[in-house]
Amino acid sequence: MSLRTFRILLHTLFSDILLLVMEKLTFEKRELDGKKNKILLQEGKTPAVVYNAKGESTNIMIDSSVAGQISREATSTTILEASLDSNNMKVVVKEIDMNPITEQIRHIAFFEIDESKEMVFTIPFEIIGISPAVKNNLGILVEVMNDIDVRCKVSALIPAIQVDISKLEHPGQSISVEDLDIPSDIELVNDELKHATIVTVTELQAEEVYTSTEAPVEGTEAAPTETASEETPKE
Repeated sequence: MSLRTFRILLHTLFSDILLLVMEKLTFEKRELDGKKNKILLQEGKTPAVVYNAKGESTNIMIDSSVAGQISREATSTTILEASLDSNNMKVVVKEIDMNPITEQIRHIAFFEIDESKEMVFTIPFEIIGISPAVKNNLGILVEVMNDIDVRCKVSALIPAIQVDISKLEHPGQSISVEDLDIPSDIELVNDELKHATIVTVTELQAEEVYTSTEAPVEGTEAAPTETASEETPKE
């Protein structure tokens, strides 16, 4: 089995497992908007919107329990099946707005997939292997980039791009985007990022301890320190 075939199979299995848990999403059109969205949240509905490649958008809502499951399990490359007014579609999650204090999901933005056209996806990097430099305590691994924007058809989409750090044997070595084995049917949105560093190994610095005074010799007392002001003698 080729690496390309394995990646496609992995992506298919990943999506199928998620869909088995979540089944098909049911989108409902919503009339309430703006501040009135609080009413929906109180009723157990999460406001959302679904965009498409034509620039059209439809205000929708989903069950808040489903919204929570999407937040926990879906990634930027997860393909979700949904229905709206008996129309079936495939969507990806583009943005989740969450209350930073209560962590309640306030809004979700979906994007409808046109399987015949290329789309922009954000694919995460997956660190694999063990760096000999890190294992031998010669340096520490620094992750500079977590993901990258690419353009491809949904059929070519993969859940993650693997970054093998087992080749990082010495401090100062790094892996850039151009070092990766990215399938030919996936192209970078910004070609300048091919030189960008994903991970690097930095050298460990010896810990230096600075003291303002020398420690007293054992068996002797340290001299008392002088204060900035002296007590005014009594008359």
